[in-house]
Amino acid sequence: MNTLFDHKAALPTTYNALVAAFMPRPIHDKMGHQNTLAVIDALAGRALNDEQEDYLDLLSTLVETYEDGMLKDELASLPRGLTMLQYLCDENRVNGVELGRILGVGRAQASLLLKGHRNLTVAHLKRLSEHFNVSSQLFIG
Repeated sequence: MNTLFDHKAALPTTYNALVAAFMPRPIHDKMGHQNTLAVIDALAGRALNDEQEDYLDLLSTLVETYEDGMLKDELASLPRGLTMLQYLCDENRVNGVELGRILGVGRAQASLLLKGHRNLTVAHLKRLSEHFNVSSQLFIG
């Protein structure tokens, strides 16, 4: 593992030598994720042969699988509906005035939407999903 973390050292040239330096394994925790990313970082930006490319592809697939699982878990734990709107506004420091601008409504109506006194329209859902780059389904309780 030590040679792969040194960006100046020569890389092993065969797949077997790469595996001997850092054994690819399914990623189950943050440490495994960080270690695999460090190896990917050491490989990135270099001219790689076919075996090194295959090894990098495998590591990238392992990271992608882990991150997809983490994202799915994070999304499942996020709030829905009005709570999602409040959450996204808080996380992105969007106040009532800014929300009104995003939705094309006045500050008062935006405030009523944030308090749950008004319902979001289809047009609101479209604008929110575009602005926050999320699915409009997140706002549907």
